[in-house]
Amino acid sequence: MSGEIYKTLSHRINTWVYPPGQRLTEQEISDEFKVSRSPVREALNMLVEASLMDKMEHKGYAVRHVDIREINELYDTRLVLELAVIDIVCKNGMDESLRSHLTQRWQQLYDALPNMAEQAALEDERFHEILAEAAQNRVMQRMLKDIDQQIHFVRLSDITDPERLKTTCLDHLAILDAIGRRDREAAASSIQRNIEWGKESGYCHQGGAGPCVLYYLRIAYGWFSVEGALCRKNIGTRQQRDISRI
Repeated sequence: MSGEIYKTLSHRINTWVYPPGQRLTEQEISDEFKVSRSPVREALNMLVEASLMDKMEHKGYAVRHVDIREINELYDTRLVLELAVIDIVCKNGMDESLRSHLTQRWQQLYDALPNMAEQAALEDERFHEILAEAAQNRVMQRMLKDIDQQIHFVRLSDITDPERLKTTCLDHLAILDAIGRRDREAAASSIQRNIEWGKESGYCHQGGAGPCVLYYLRIAYGWFSVEGALCRKNIGTRQQRDISRI
């Protein structure tokens, strides 16, 4: 039961149903899921271990604030891992039917421009997951999955316009072509460009939210800026104070 609670709560955190600073107690979660506090406590501690929540003494739990430095470090680590994935895939090869399927899909997305795919950002996320799976290194897969979970929201805010999707399509097609030719250098160059562009379009290096993140919050969740903070409509003053300044 704790696993199901963890999955539900982590999804709410990653999609900002629970914004940074949102406080949760064992009792309210227990009441919602109609279970005892024991599995709830286990799930909340799992969220703490996954760096999604902070445990506050005598105050319950709170969703972690957005840490721009940590986001940048996660992207840097992701780049190192994905370069290693590319090295392995180019060395060992990729199933040709899978490579052909991916090439066809991203060519379709490119040909459909300027129309946007409904879940372009999720398709991008799945593309990188498939590359990791093709490397057949379970440790790398687990590490990348953990990083993806922590930067999921940033990645959702990444591909929000046709020009960005065009760049992503071209990068992915170049990566697949290079893998087919076993050209490690070309594949590595394309994936590095792809990841670094995603990092910079989501968050700027000066330590604030990038335009894609702000756009996504306003459109998807009705958030607005108040004295440098991001707040959501129809929430109380106390909740506004708890929301992270990003």
